Amino acid sequence: MNYIIISYDIIMSTENKSIKKSKSKTNNTKKIKRTLDEINDKPILHGEMIEEKEGWHIAHIYGNPYDRGFAHGYLFRNQFKRVLNVFPFIVKIDFKVSLRTFIRKCSKLIKPKVKKHFPEFYEEIQGICAGLKYGNIDISTDYIIAWNSIMSMSEIFDKNLERCSAFIACGNATEKGNIVMAHNTHSDYATGQLFNIVLYVTPENGHPFVMQTMPGNIASTSDWFLCGSGIVGCETTIGDINYRPKFGAPFFCRIRQAMQYGDTLDDYVKIMTTNNAGDYACSWLLGNIKTNEIMLFELGLKIKNIQRTHNGVFYGMNSAISEELRQKETTDTDFCNIKTSCGSRHMRLNELLNETYHGKINIENAKKIMSDHYDWFLKKQILNKKGICNHTDLDGEKGKRAPYFPRGCTDGKVVNSEMAAKLSFAGRFGASCGEPFIVDKFVKKHPEYKHWAKVLEDRPTKKWANIILEKI
Repeated sequence: MNYIIISYDIIMSTENKSIKKSKSKTNNTKKIKRTLDEINDKPILHGEMIEEKEGWHIAHIYGNPYDRGFAHGYLFRNQFKRVLNVFPFIVKIDFKVSLRTFIRKCSKLIKPKVKKHFPEFYEEIQGICAGLKYGNIDISTDYIIAWNSIMSMSEIFDKNLERCSAFIACGNATEKGNIVMAHNTHSDYATGQLFNIVLYVTPENGHPFVMQTMPGNIASTSDWFLCGSGIVGCETTIGDINYRPKFGAPFFCRIRQAMQYGDTLDDYVKIMTTNNAGDYACSWLLGNIKTNEIMLFELGLKIKNIQRTHNGVFYGMNSAISEELRQKETTDTDFCNIKTSCGSRHMRLNELLNETYHGKINIENAKKIMSDHYDWFLKKQILNKKGICNHTDLDGEKGKRAPYFPRGCTDGKVVNSEMAAKLSFAGRFGASCGEPFIVDKFVKKHPEYKHWAKVLEDRPTKKWANIILEKI
């Protein structure tokens, strides 16, 4: 087996499992916590950074829970420094509490559920902490669990998060009859800039998968993933939920369980509904490239909506397609209101997917759809919050957020069945349309957000990049 030295103090294994003798005076191999091997006090790193490409940081981790977690933490130690800056700021802005209070609440509500029902993922989180510590960042498991729980806790703190535009299509809706899926993330710019991680995971047990994620997250959180099982998935949040989550298994553990162990679309429904906490209600868009079937799976607390087809399109825009779910578990009135972002995107997605590009949906047309700025109310292309490619930071109209709030589309991803079979996709980091965001320019124009400057980063225009790991 061959090894290469990372930063001169950590040994990274390649695909074989034998051990190369160290050049130091002693060659003793010993075990430390869990299953982490150590050679002369230098841990074997079960992962590697693959490349940086058009703003994406692409890595591969593998092995047992602790080992792959350690690799995750160590490989992304520098990127995690950004989390340390953003996390307390966003908790204060969104939830109106201190980070200490937020972590304490998560430790009470969520940590016991993770330890009891998902011991594998708890061990992976412990590994992440150990890897970060080896990289000189000393963070507790409570901190990492809280960081993974932001979406789960939003309704606990009366903050309803509306994120993303997405679609999935197959059969007579696509150019070749195969599955085509596309998604972009709508986020505040402080959090959105952290979603530039593409993580390939080859677990000791279960299916390999790739996901878009943030440093320290065990699930995608933006919810874009392709799995070795043949399942592909993404989601858009269901807005204006009228209930409090009842933990329950947190959503990030349930969707990670499905990604790693789900074989079929039925498995995803079963895993996601078992011990459902109702946290982070979503319209899940899922497909099975082996059967060429797609599914809309909307899940609130007690109500779910499941639609499946081999011919057609499903899409999401933060308003539940299910009338029953909207009426009983939300206060949403935006579904058909074209003056709102949800209503405008609902009409535009329906037009583009079921009329303009019906039967012609492919990778290039999917990119065009996710980059679209049409405002259905104004009847024109304009960069504002009503487009499929969201630009709230350029919109002076007051709505659920203040005018010019630093929020919008922070990426774009597209995939078809052939790409998904290789765990490959095309992604653009930054707005799907390529519109840049420059912090100094934004703050000078909107000084009411100057306190955001400490957590924001420039996002110059990036190109669409094809992302693939040759061997996994």
